[in-house]
Amino acid sequence: INDYTVLTTLGAGAFGIVRHAHHNDRPDEELVIKFVTKSNILVDSWVRDRSLGVIPVEIHVLNTLRKNPHPNCASMLDFFEDDDYCYIVMPKYGDGMDLFDSIEFRLEVQNSARHIFKQIALAVQHLHHHKIVHRDIKDENIILDRKNQVWLIDFGSAAYVKSNRSFETFVGTFDYVPPEILRGESYEGPPQDIWALGILLYTIIYKENPFYCMEEIMGHELRVAPDACPIMVDLIEKMLRREVAERINIDQVLEHAWL
Repeated sequence: INDYTVLTTLGAGAFGIVRHAHHNDRPDEELVIKFVTKSNILVDSWVRDRSLGVIPVEIHVLNTLRKNPHPNCASMLDFFEDDDYCYIVMPKYGDGMDLFDSIEFRLEVQNSARHIFKQIALAVQHLHHHKIVHRDIKDENIILDRKNQVWLIDFGSAAYVKSNRSFETFVGTFDYVPPEILRGESYEGPPQDIWALGILLYTIIYKENPFYCMEEIMGHELRVAPDACPIMVDLIEKMLRREVAERINIDQVLEHAWL
């Protein structure tokens, strides 16, 4: 970490802090470093890799994406560790504004909803095709620049999908959690990312979450404006099907007529 000059704190979460930084040998290159507190990492969130040793799943996923990059997924430049932290070095994307702030302050986000959402869906498709689930898709984990270029960030809750294993542990953010997780059921991963995408698209369009409480997530009819585009509404409804088996997958999302 002494090779870097660490500047302002950009954000904080359950597993660590993200800080603006630059390398001492390349001061013009803007970076972010995620300080992941080792003691906060859950026992089942470590993985043994033949070449990398025992590392957090987040770093393993980012290393997979480093080998298989996508223009809409955050990339890892380097990682290292000491006794207390794992450090993840990444480029600083855009001007650092996330989609949450962009929805609030930038009118053109609504006008560019299709373009923005398609990039997010392409990022998720890339993950799913590499057997990765994000598990915390939300507006705060999307970085947007002034040209509406999108990057999906924060893989702290990400995991690998395995055909003989389902997930038991709740991760993510309550506003984006599907009914089956609220019922305490085990879950596969990809359908839950799709539910979160449905919440996200609604939020981009309407600047609010479609459901106000747990009871509404479990059973309330979707609120849509009378003049809403019916094709767009159809896509949201198909992503927000409460029966997991009826929910469309990421390839069907990208094949939808609205996109």
